[in-house]
Amino acid sequence: MRLLDGLIELLAPTRCVGCELPGALLCERCLQDLPRIDADVACPHCGAPYGAMVCTECWSTEFAFAAALSLGELEGALARAVVLHKDAGERRLGPLLGSMLAEAAATRWRAWPDAVCWVPATGAAIARRGFDHSAAIAAPVAQRFGVDAEPLLVRSRARDQRHLGREGRLASARGTFAVARPLDGARALVVDDVLTTGATLDAAAQALLAAGAAEVRAAVVARAW
Repeated sequence: MRLLDGLIELLAPTRCVGCELPGALLCERCLQDLPRIDADVACPHCGAPYGAMVCTECWSTEFAFAAALSLGELEGALARAVVLHKDAGERRLGPLLGSMLAEAAATRWRAWPDAVCWVPATGAAIARRGFDHSAAIAAPVAQRFGVDAEPLLVRSRARDQRHLGREGRLASARGTFAVARPLDGARALVVDDVLTTGATLDAAAQALLAAGAAEVRAAVVARAW
């Protein structure tokens, strides 16, 4: 296996997703330049940057999740990493993104969740990509908190939300998920790659709370605008 990996590396060297220099998936310079979101000044509810005092992103929206954290903004090397992982099949990025998200979540929340799950991709997306990208990100997060990453959420339906605004997405997403088992008062952390309007994570949190979760929080790799 090591010989095969060496041959692959020789023929197609690993390149940084940010600057494309060979050597690492994310070089030290691009790692330092990631557009991270400072959790101390971000909105504690939806994770929007600079929303700690007054958040214009969620002030009129009551999400089912109690708190959300985003590693960074969906731009630059972080945006490229998300896209290459999800749509270009660069599976090695899943553990890398998940590890960075895990450290951010553990620093912010310490030992918080009793259960970690992820927002599952649609069946069509999994068939097209060959894997569930958010599951790969959730695994290191769960490991960091000392619990298993569980496939708790099951999609009961899916709709194309790309043409919808915030309110439309929130309404469309309701009832999207079912939950695989009762949660009996567990604190649940749900992981995803990107938060845009929060509609999908809100629907996931609603389902987890209905299944008995005491509280739901969300952790995502990137915040989109």
